[in-house]
Amino acid sequence: MTMALAMSPETSLEPTADAAPGPLRTCIVTGETAAPERMIRFVIGPEGDVVPDLARRLPGRGMWLRAERAALEQAIARKAFARAARAPVKAAADLPDRVEKLLLDRVLGDLSRARRAGRAVAGFVRVEQMIGRHRAALLVVASEADGDGLAKLEATGLPIERLGDEAALGGVFGRERAVYVAVARDDASGQFIQRIAGGAARWRGYRSNGAG
Repeated sequence: MTMALAMSPETSLEPTADAAPGPLRTCIVTGETAAPERMIRFVIGPEGDVVPDLARRLPGRGMWLRAERAALEQAIARKAFARAARAPVKAAADLPDRVEKLLLDRVLGDLSRARRAGRAVAGFVRVEQMIGRHRAALLVVASEADGDGLAKLEATGLPIERLGDEAALGGVFGRERAVYVAVARDDASGQFIQRIAGGAARWRGYRSNGAG
């Protein structure tokens, strides 16, 4: 059955901008400087372990890395955290995996809040309906998305973000799996669209820059 997807006349997203200009942070591995939004902050926990602080709120002296898995892997291998802290620290071998999961969980949390606010739906039919009513502003698809379904969504011209797998997206909507999700156009604050799109891009950027 052919499914016609109507395009919204207002399909562009504003790029996720950094916060107001402020102090830059320096990566302890590369020495490069960047805005905090493009970095990941770490602190030393009470037991001397390296703790990721994605929200940048934990107390203590922050140590900053480019938001890339490769940078974190290099920091662990080169004992860069110990040098930056000028003290013995413990950086767990699974820290890169934990950070990847934390980045994904943050975006899924924002998507869950959008769902509870009635601004996100899952399932191709419901996604198609939101697009047809010109309410959709962002499409989120699982890694399994492919074929005609994905092609039809791409043809709408709406921004599409890949995020997790179908089980991860399904969990947000209380179902076993979900491949296609639509997020409604935001109010003036743009809180859901910017946070979800920006968080998804940050998660993909981190995991696509691995040392392996």
